[in-house]
Amino acid sequence: MGLIQLSISNLRNISQATLNPHPAFNLITGVNGSGKTSLLEAIYFLGRGRSFKASNNENLIQKGKSEFIITGRIRLNDREFQLGIQRANKRTRIRLSGQTITKASQLTEVLPIQVIEPSLHAFFEQGPEVRRRFLEWGVFHVEPRYEQAWRTYRRVLQQRNAALKAHWGRTAIIQWDALLVESAVKINTYRQAYLEKIAHFLHEFPRQHHIDFMQGMEMEYYPGWKRGADLGEVLAASLESDLTRGFTQSGPHRADIRFRIDGDRGKDVLSRGQQKLFISLLFLAQSILLRELTGKHSLVLIDDLAAELDEGSRATLVSVLLSTDSQVFITATSLDSLTGLWDELPHAVFHVEHGNIEQVI
Repeated sequence: MGLIQLSISNLRNISQATLNPHPAFNLITGVNGSGKTSLLEAIYFLGRGRSFKASNNENLIQKGKSEFIITGRIRLNDREFQLGIQRANKRTRIRLSGQTITKASQLTEVLPIQVIEPSLHAFFEQGPEVRRRFLEWGVFHVEPRYEQAWRTYRRVLQQRNAALKAHWGRTAIIQWDALLVESAVKINTYRQAYLEKIAHFLHEFPRQHHIDFMQGMEMEYYPGWKRGADLGEVLAASLESDLTRGFTQSGPHRADIRFRIDGDRGKDVLSRGQQKLFISLLFLAQSILLRELTGKHSLVLIDDLAAELDEGSRATLVSVLLSTDSQVFITATSLDSLTGLWDELPHAVFHVEHGNIEQVI
């Protein structure tokens, strides 16, 4: 599985580019501001329908232009697909094998993508939403029933929250609880089963790759309500508080994952470099699980591999990357920072300058 060809028009400073990526490793070099990250954004947009940097998709359109277009030829299970995305007039149009699609989840199924980039520290430093997105990506890909359970839960949650905001009577609000609990229990079951598999890698990586700082790392899952409690009882007990606040305070939408080393919070004891390596390995564990459980291979995008990682950590990350069997795209200001990592590995090198992309190896 992988991206066979990529074409980009009018995205940030890339006016026009077409490249044929290597099925294994692709190294993208260039000075800061040359367009390296924009290239990764284009690939990410092709698989997610959004950017990993900009919250407003309009900001991706090149100045003076009215649209951007990204197209890709993808190989999946010995079949090839043509995928195209156009952003114009504040609308995103997506075509897959000649058919218009309307859900970003359909993109994700065809082109699973992981991104490792400099703001990765947000995984530790920001709120639970960042860590829930990590969890959502993994469970969505390996548990076919998850999407429907999540959609049902979100629909019922919206109805219950609307009733809370409107200060409906207790009976009118409680009518949503049974269905909310039913879908929440399914979601929680799927998430717990997935995290148990991720936890296996947390214990195996330190042993296999001699990562000393990960020894003793434990992962705690908070489902969004008190562990061991019945969600129906929790909702009933917090109804008055929910009415006062105008929203449902307990449920899978409030879930979180917490990491501790010998009882201390991971973010309090790990250096920036250790945090980056650890979180990167978490994402790569997801790619390995995806392959093992579904046979699919993900694309891995790494923006500025060398930043905050010493030579040993870079070597560890590349070693784990190899075990994912993923197609990988890595940016760097120069090949000097990656010296010795790729000598024996199949790869292509692309150089980016002022938005122009040229294959040099």
